[in-house]
Amino acid sequence: MDVALKTIYFKPGEGFDIESFLNSSAFPVRFRPEQRRKERRIFYDTFEWQFFNQGLAVAITGRRLVLLDLQSGIERLSIPFLSTPGHFLPATLTPGALRTELETTAGLRALLRRCTVDTEVFRARILDSEEKTIGFLLWECFALIRKGEKEPVIRTLALKPLKGFQNEIRDLARHFEDLLGGECVSEFRDIFTMLMETAGRRINDYSAKITLALRPGDPVRKSVAALLLAALGVMKRNEGWIGMDVDTEFLHDYRVAVRRTRSVISRIGGIFDPETTETCSRAFREAGNRCNAFRDSDVYLLMESEYRAMLPLSLAGHIDPFFRDLRAARTSERRRFSAYLRSKTYSGMIAGWERLLEEVLDNPYGGTPPAAGLEPTLSVAKKHIEKAWKKVVRHGRAIPSEASDDELHMLRIDCKRLRYLLELFSSLFPDKTIGPVVRHLKELQENLGMFVDLAVQQRYLLTCLEGMKGKPPNPELAAALGGLVSLLHLRQEKARKAFHHTFRLFDNDETGTLFRELLNS
Repeated sequence: MDVALKTIYFKPGEGFDIESFLNSSAFPVRFRPEQRRKERRIFYDTFEWQFFNQGLAVAITGRRLVLLDLQSGIERLSIPFLSTPGHFLPATLTPGALRTELETTAGLRALLRRCTVDTEVFRARILDSEEKTIGFLLWECFALIRKGEKEPVIRTLALKPLKGFQNEIRDLARHFEDLLGGECVSEFRDIFTMLMETAGRRINDYSAKITLALRPGDPVRKSVAALLLAALGVMKRNEGWIGMDVDTEFLHDYRVAVRRTRSVISRIGGIFDPETTETCSRAFREAGNRCNAFRDSDVYLLMESEYRAMLPLSLAGHIDPFFRDLRAARTSERRRFSAYLRSKTYSGMIAGWERLLEEVLDNPYGGTPPAAGLEPTLSVAKKHIEKAWKKVVRHGRAIPSEASDDELHMLRIDCKRLRYLLELFSSLFPDKTIGPVVRHLKELQENLGMFVDLAVQQRYLLTCLEGMKGKPPNPELAAALGGLVSLLHLRQEKARKAFHHTFRLFDNDETGTLFRELLNS
């Protein structure tokens, strides 16, 4: 049975000459030189390296946008692409298989230019004793382009089998190993990693998730300071990108980090004295409030295609002024919030917050810490998780059959607070327990999130309709907005009716057992 189709890479030493090598030994095959060429590749990935983590690479080469397999370096898909942007969104591409693949992996994230590489390639056809082509040999010299200068990075010799000749190429590879010795590059991923390291790009250097390995016996004051510093790190990594308007997820991740910070400050006592707690809570509440309108405009603009699809063709075209005004408002809000992030007030607040957390982390017993802040982290985590879980269950059970908007909104907030606690303290609990608990909660959150989002959208559209009263009449736009309100209301009622069923799936014996196992672990 043939082994898996795979390109085999070697990394020859200094002074290696491809032509001398091929002519210096009696190989069991013959090499027929075909071409020498030069090509430039500009590699892209998202801020979170989503393509690398899926075993893929995205590049622009030869006026084409290509999707590469990171193991073999083989192109999977490509489309014509005439520009070399600093970043681009998959949604802006021509509809087709490549766009679908990129959108599936990247989601709402833009692809950022990571590095530019020039490659010199020598290719030869590999022929067996019957002059049949069984694969190709590639001698490639990779050089990083930085400030117009070439910086050699790595030279590789690759054997690429054709289908059905994997075993023959593997036999040839063993012959190469005997002759070359030294370091071997096993797959294109290794080359890609070397290129990124040389370019100063740290792969997987960012995640919006906070995954610290907390120690159960540490004073909770120290653990919480570490968690808050990690959340601050997420905020700082996103601040500079928000004003650049690359994608909507920079602001989203920033806001989640702010909400986590506010939740921890307000829910877990004993970390700071009451005055400091109130000052910090107020500061982060202001930071969150200042970007509310900015985020709202993002959300509605992301809904544009869906809104248009919901309306009949006779009305879909008349909603253009609504989105035009939204884009203008978003531009103003982005500039306003970006100016706030650059202000001395904000930078001073962030610097002071960072100093405070570092002081607590370095010396959690310093000064006169509140007694509650010196309790073991695990016991405090369990106490707050149990309290938050019981609050979700209690409030959910109290919601009547005709659940009101406010009741479901408040339950959603309760669920968010429980989710933050579970995620922040997840390292203290076994994966087999914490994982299912979070999944069960996530299903309930999805129902509540859909319901509340639909309610918020209706209120916003009704406010827009109300604001049209003092303007020149536009009955077509009013009809389109009114139609959207009606359609969103129908969806909201469907989510409202599904709530109790979804809540019962959360508030059952299985979930209760999982939580008790978590709290007793």
